[in-house]
Amino acid sequence: MSVPTDKHPSFWPAITSTDEGSIWLRWIVRLRWVAIFAQIITLSFSFPVLSTELLVLPLLCVVGLLILANYRALRSLNQVDSVQEDVLLVQLAIDVFALTGFFLLGGGPENPFTILYMIHVAMAAVMLRTRLASALIVIVMGCYGLLHVKYLPLHLENHSFGENNLITLGRVLSFMIAATSVGVFVAGLASSQRRRSRQLLDARDRTARIDRLRSVGTLAAGAAHELNTPLSTIGLRIRRISRRHEDAETAKDLQVVMGQLERCKRVVDQLLFGAGDPSASGLERRALGALVKEGVDLWSKGTTVGATFSDESDGIEVEVPRVAFIQALINLLENAREAQEEINNATPLGILIIRDDMKGTVIISDHGCGLPEQIDRVGEPFFTTKKAGTGLGVFVARAVADGAGGGLSYEGRPEGGTDTHWWFNEATRRTA
Repeated sequence: MSVPTDKHPSFWPAITSTDEGSIWLRWIVRLRWVAIFAQIITLSFSFPVLSTELLVLPLLCVVGLLILANYRALRSLNQVDSVQEDVLLVQLAIDVFALTGFFLLGGGPENPFTILYMIHVAMAAVMLRTRLASALIVIVMGCYGLLHVKYLPLHLENHSFGENNLITLGRVLSFMIAATSVGVFVAGLASSQRRRSRQLLDARDRTARIDRLRSVGTLAAGAAHELNTPLSTIGLRIRRISRRHEDAETAKDLQVVMGQLERCKRVVDQLLFGAGDPSASGLERRALGALVKEGVDLWSKGTTVGATFSDESDGIEVEVPRVAFIQALINLLENAREAQEEINNATPLGILIIRDDMKGTVIISDHGCGLPEQIDRVGEPFFTTKKAGTGLGVFVARAVADGAGGGLSYEGRPEGGTDTHWWFNEATRRTA
């Protein structure tokens, strides 16, 4: 059973889904709105040529049923992740039956607008498998055949435009509607295909990056495990030497050595924590705002710099490794804090979470020294502009975002300081 959402159906649905069935259903809804508008305009000019004015009511009922069908389709788009082809067949069949109702009450096969059947045949050929497309073609042929059995004629002579003028106008309008509908549909189809191609290329690039990260992670984790034992042994020997030689000069040298040893241990700890592959950790589906709040609370316990927190993400959920996410967020916050410390600025950091369609973004704003000249290298393993930095914090943060289809970027502000944009794709809704 699908999980419903609280979003109100959009009158003109945007083509943003990656599911092929959902994309097709959105196009059906769009073209149906155009058809409904055209039918209302046609009815307003067709009163004099109908067999009886009483036919206006059933024709309006057909329009009402199409509006209801469109509303139901819109609600369905907001409640499910994917649309099956049989649903598309039903939607196209509804349009065919509605057209048949119009033609039965208004001229039958002599109605010049019967060419509009071909629009639905073309759409079915593109949207549906051969078996289902053939089923719709059979429906169209049956409906068109029904028009030859019994229908109510149009009395064109009753209209002020004249019979010949009406026939010519009808043929021109039907051709224009068919040509425009097919043209718009094909153009939209081409645009959707280009968008999907870009999404596939992005996904392929992201997968390649993650594979490279995993390769680096495997190598780095192995090296870190091998280094742990000798580093521990070195630390133990240094402490024994410090107890044997207590003179000031030796103590100073040993203090420098211990400082460098601690730096090596920090590098090893970060390699073991993520090894550049935090995506290998267990994934959790959580609200982005709650994850960020948890990380900010942990970070705040060890710093005197404050932070203003604002969540405007509308509860967007992401699927990330929680521990790696929180550690990466703390690394980014520490980078922002240290950037401010360089210019002795204790202004609270700004943390804003926003939602942009299917994407959630964490924006960390600092009032520090700004971006380095080598901005293009930020995020490379072991590249750092800090004296005691390892260069792995930004690298791991970018890897966490990459694993969730997101990314990491920096933007300098004219008045000073930097905005860090860390974004993630919304987790796909589950069905049961």
